[in-house]
Amino acid sequence: MADERIIENEALENATSENVQYDDNYEQEKFLKKRAEQIELDKNKPFDPEALLEVRHLRKSFPIKKNMFGKVLQELVAVDDVSFTLKKGETLGIVGESGCGKTTMGRTILKLHPSNGGQIIFDGKDITNYKPSQMRDIRREMQIIFQDPYSSLPPRSTVGGILSEPVEVHKIVPKSQRREYVLELMDKCGLRDYYYERYPHEFSGGQRQRICIARALSVNPKLVVCDEPVSALDVSIQAQIINLLKNLQESMGLTYLFISHDLSVVKFISDKIGVMYLGSMMEFGRKEDIFSNPLHPYTKALFSAIPNPNPDEKMNRIPLTGDIPSPANPPKGCRFHTRCPYAKEICKHVVPEYKEYENGHFAACHLI
Repeated sequence: MADERIIENEALENATSENVQYDDNYEQEKFLKKRAEQIELDKNKPFDPEALLEVRHLRKSFPIKKNMFGKVLQELVAVDDVSFTLKKGETLGIVGESGCGKTTMGRTILKLHPSNGGQIIFDGKDITNYKPSQMRDIRREMQIIFQDPYSSLPPRSTVGGILSEPVEVHKIVPKSQRREYVLELMDKCGLRDYYYERYPHEFSGGQRQRICIARALSVNPKLVVCDEPVSALDVSIQAQIINLLKNLQESMGLTYLFISHDLSVVKFISDKIGVMYLGSMMEFGRKEDIFSNPLHPYTKALFSAIPNPNPDEKMNRIPLTGDIPSPANPPKGCRFHTRCPYAKEICKHVVPEYKEYENGHFAACHLI
């Protein structure tokens, strides 16, 4: 009898779930209160001793409109409540459409942008509120490879000058050994020794990116943020650069935060994958779990868009309707509901909880 009542209650709940009236202000207030409690709780957690980088509830926004007193009236939230852990020697791939906040997140972690909330824990130190003078020594251990190899190199400096400058600033080796050190570094990155006296305009895109990689590695960093390092290159050159990054990681014990929109590249190089949409982390987990069992509809839609080289195999595409909403005015509830083919009424009003469904596999969706 009790089992029959449970079944009847579940059936009634499912039948009326679409007719529930939601108070958006109440739901938003409840969500913000719960998130504030979780942030306060996580702030007191001990640091993970195995992690090189630990990000807790990271937030970054840019002011759009201010009043005459300087108070922000409207802001663009580029990164909203992002958390993950990256262990030494691992590669974390961050994927998502253009404008989802991948690059902003990477630069905020490196403190090229000041964060608006959350914690950045690097190598056991909370560097969230570090001043520029305190970050000077940390800069050696955190480097970035920029997306565009053409604009990221100074045109008036030779390759030798570009690679020698960080070595000199951070006093990596004595002056007498500097040239030998740079030539050895160039050899590791596949650059000939006679490139030392040449200028950036004399090189192709792939060679310039090798120079950028050598510059990032010149100070022996622990963490390297790769901000779409192959997206501006031809496919054949992409493979060479990816293999170079893999070989350097093995020989130098590097840890990568690899930002890209190319899922095939991310699958090849990454150990963990995070899927971002409109500044929020939709799904996070080990590469094998994400590709074999994607949980979030957005992740499934991204995977369905990967071209299949077999013309005889039918592809089950999941079309996403509409355009990406503006991050300055994101939708209420789940940010993906305006384009999700499976969205329900609750998705339009209530922010889904980001939680662990499998061991190390996180997602934020009401439908799971």
